[in-house]
Amino acid sequence: MAVTLQKGAQRKALKLRELVELRDRLTEETGHYYGIKQLKLKNSDPVKYERFYSRIHAAVLAAREVARYVTASPGSREMGESLWTLTTPEGDTLAISLGFFSHLNSSRVAIRFMAENDYDENPGINDGDVFVTDDGKTGGAPHPGDTYTYVPIVVEGEIVGWAMSVNHIMEAGAPVAGSWPGFAVDTFMDGFVVPPMKTGENLRQFTWWEQLWKQRTRAGTLNNLDDKMRLAGCAMIHKAVHEIIEEFGLDYYKQAIREIIEESRLQILQNIRTLMVPGRYTSVAFRAVKYKGLQKIWAHADKDTLIHIRQRLEVDEKGGVMADFAGSSRWDYHAFNGYPGGADVAFYLAMINQFAHNTKPTGAIAYVAKAHYPEGSIYNPENSFVSFSNIWAQAMAMNALGFNAVNRALFARGYLEEAFTADGNWEGIQGAGVLEDGTPYGFTNFESVGGAAMGAFCFRDGQPVAWAEWTQLPNIGNAEEFEYLIPPFYYIGRKLLPGFCGHGKYRGGIGDSSVHWIKNPGKQLGISRGGSQVAATTFVALGMNGGYPAPSAFHVSARGTNTNDLIKQGIALPRDASEVLEYAAKGVLKAENLDVWKFDMPEQSFQDGDLLADAAGASGGWGDPIERDPRSVLEDVVYGWVDREFAQGLYGVVLKENASDSLEVDEEATQNLRRKMREERRQFAKPAFEWWQEERKRVANGDFIDAVRNMYESSISFQSFRDEMINFWQLPNDFSW
Repeated sequence: MAVTLQKGAQRKALKLRELVELRDRLTEETGHYYGIKQLKLKNSDPVKYERFYSRIHAAVLAAREVARYVTASPGSREMGESLWTLTTPEGDTLAISLGFFSHLNSSRVAIRFMAENDYDENPGINDGDVFVTDDGKTGGAPHPGDTYTYVPIVVEGEIVGWAMSVNHIMEAGAPVAGSWPGFAVDTFMDGFVVPPMKTGENLRQFTWWEQLWKQRTRAGTLNNLDDKMRLAGCAMIHKAVHEIIEEFGLDYYKQAIREIIEESRLQILQNIRTLMVPGRYTSVAFRAVKYKGLQKIWAHADKDTLIHIRQRLEVDEKGGVMADFAGSSRWDYHAFNGYPGGADVAFYLAMINQFAHNTKPTGAIAYVAKAHYPEGSIYNPENSFVSFSNIWAQAMAMNALGFNAVNRALFARGYLEEAFTADGNWEGIQGAGVLEDGTPYGFTNFESVGGAAMGAFCFRDGQPVAWAEWTQLPNIGNAEEFEYLIPPFYYIGRKLLPGFCGHGKYRGGIGDSSVHWIKNPGKQLGISRGGSQVAATTFVALGMNGGYPAPSAFHVSARGTNTNDLIKQGIALPRDASEVLEYAAKGVLKAENLDVWKFDMPEQSFQDGDLLADAAGASGGWGDPIERDPRSVLEDVVYGWVDREFAQGLYGVVLKENASDSLEVDEEATQNLRRKMREERRQFAKPAFEWWQEERKRVANGDFIDAVRNMYESSISFQSFRDEMINFWQLPNDFSW
């Protein structure tokens, strides 16, 4: 690299590899980021220090607010599916915009890869170069649908930082169309995947890079516009940083960026000590993958899988956090694996949300909260050819475990307003088609990725479409945006789905449902499903204080229908997933193929007049349902969120008509019914030891369905989980099935 001149002396700039090694060594030796033990700049002139930070933070905020209007992608423009950051030379994030904030850790993976492979020598790293990656192992991407742009900032021959942007693109170019390919046996089916590579110079992409988007993905125009959006924001950050260095000086800049991260690290430690209770928080979730019978080519992938997601989060007295995922399933021949960088993107969602609320949001979280992904696990495959096209479909449950661990600690500490049931059950419709004129296109509908319901608190119900684990900007977007994006899609209904929530003394927020009517699909239209969870299992295996978990997402497809005739007759079409089924049960809606998908819907062909309904975004309850205030149950029935029979059967609330023909609570009947329900519970209850003995026999005999047995065999291949399982069930050390 070039020579850096400083104060009249000649000094050779460090290579990127040397910078990363220096950062690692100083941090490890001192326990402080980059060896910074005192915040000298902050203490000597706090006004100048804060003014410096406000300048770099303003740069990334401005980049997002301007650059997102460059794109034609609704996910990035409207819904927060994008992020801009400024990092240190080594890839640690200094400042982040709104949006995909947990992606701040991916830059550490990509920059380390470039450093260890001597990118500054070949292909060279110059000021204003452009690098792009969407690879899980080498670029830290959760899945190929998340694409990153990096622009190095070089001053006097020395790399001083990187402008980075990421957004969720419209289509990834895999055999299964969309941005979350749901069927993939290995990474060669993941789509258009590239390691960090130089794709442009002088803040301009090479022509061949634009052509690759057009040739290797089905949404080339939209993906190119997203690429221009990312680069436009990075160019703004690049320009701003050069101006900041010119104003503050290079020496000040280099010292300040390290102090900012150390300051943030110290504050996060203090936050954890304040909010958490030291100890161990263990929780699990599951995710079904139904591949059995889908295809006849890859016999080794022709099976159903139950993914075991296990997190043991330990908090020490100093405020350090370690999440151990030993016992989570091993990787397998499906689309739902991931690599550590992408897994961290999910893990840090909860950590940043909860612990970086009153400090500068930086990459310091990675030096306080750490994760261990055992080699060979679903989060750390031992080879580079494992598919990672939809890790997000199970990593959201993993992230929810972290959120709920923190929320349990908050509840124990008495922070009631901050503790709630955390779910993030998103949904995505994706696919590809060919218009009547022969124009091919690919798409992803992001509406249910934009917002989910907030779970119940210990004192109030959750709110619908009010929260999202992965962004500060819950927004399901305008229906019109997706109708122009997917020409054959017309919204017939878009509403909250009655009864679609986790129940309890306080119920979770209601999930939402949309119904799409297919009109004039052209020559071909194929649709599949990408999403975090399926109705075959609950979202997380956790109820808060006796509350019911949230129901998971499902689809209803009606193909070969009579909807065109219904329209001619003036009969309104169904407006949500439940109504589709009700219309069919009454014989109003007729369909050659009516399917309820409680697992990932494989790609299906849709024709004119077909319907596709989805339901997602429900959240869990808190507390025992029969402790719910009967007046709240009455209100739910009146507003249509819970039907009358359900109110009586689950909540134990009896309603009656009064003189004005409106409903009211029958107080005496309700008290009697609830007493009866409690007594029935006692009759069915059994001592814990008796339950343990019965279940131990099942475990010892391997009395499980194949998917569950395979899941356990996968998990106990990790020694620490095997030891726990043997100890809990008191099995012999050489136990095997």
